[in-house]
Amino acid sequence: MVTRNRLVSFCAVIASLIFSSASFAATRLDSLTVGYSAFSGAYGPLWVAVENQLGKKYNLDLKAIYAGRIRPQQLLASGEVPYVVATGTGALTSHILGIKDQVIVLTFINKVGSGILSRTDIKSPEELRGKTIATGRPGAFADTMVRYVLRAKLNLVPDRDVKLLPMGEAALTFPALEKGIVKAASLTMPYNLIAKKMGYRELVDYDRAGVVYPYNTVTALRQTPAKNPDVTERFLKAMIEGIYLFKTNKQHSVAVLKKYMRGAADDVLDDTYEYTKAGLEDVPIPSLEIIKAALDILSYQYPQAKQTDPNPIIDPSFVRRIDQSGFIRALYKK
Repeated sequence: MVTRNRLVSFCAVIASLIFSSASFAATRLDSLTVGYSAFSGAYGPLWVAVENQLGKKYNLDLKAIYAGRIRPQQLLASGEVPYVVATGTGALTSHILGIKDQVIVLTFINKVGSGILSRTDIKSPEELRGKTIATGRPGAFADTMVRYVLRAKLNLVPDRDVKLLPMGEAALTFPALEKGIVKAASLTMPYNLIAKKMGYRELVDYDRAGVVYPYNTVTALRQTPAKNPDVTERFLKAMIEGIYLFKTNKQHSVAVLKKYMRGAADDVLDDTYEYTKAGLEDVPIPSLEIIKAALDILSYQYPQAKQTDPNPIIDPSFVRRIDQSGFIRALYKK
């Protein structure tokens, strides 16, 4: 009898281990690290998704890393991350230059939230002639956009009528403005808000100037969503839910912004939240028309952009399928 009881106990332990192991296998999360390119409100939905561990709902261990001084597309090329949340500039310029390995699978902001801010002694855009304007990294969004606005909107030729000085990080612009090293700067959210609160003059608001652009996207190497469609769809669902939570829970979203945008004043965080919320797309399908507008913008810097086919730059199929499933409608009915 003792032997029989021992056998029963042994079998029970083995069964427990088997079921425990099966349960562990069933709940094991796919690790996914995503790169992002700046500390601005436009990245709020990604940060909300990470902070709320939304990835777990879609069987993902979702993390985010800052690209730092390198371009986020370099993270893609190195294989360090499979997806980046960044402006569409990297994917667009890649296609323009004939390297068609990147694709935009989601676009959640098509407004640019940027402008040219100047010292108070510059009273109009015309007075920028002969002056120096601070920009971001060469080829990055702030640099690309100011070149377009100068030529297309202000009839000023960059590097001839106006000198452009790459500053790298936007925060480095303010000492240069204060010391008069530059007379103006091309600044994105929230640095344009900070500059206005510091008393600098807003010469040009890019949104009011009619600029549209794939400002924040999820971009991948083309092979990634092709080889991993299930992971791609699950990640995009987490991002879409991040957009929903950002839009519908201001208190929590502002707290998340405060964590990542360290040092930003409360009024700047509040303004950043309201602007970002207003610009977020409920259904973030990449738009062919927006891509065409962006290629036109980039053609001032890269003339061959006029001949670039916009179609391969985006793959709207993932978000379209998610939308058609009723997933997004169900979120907003909560």
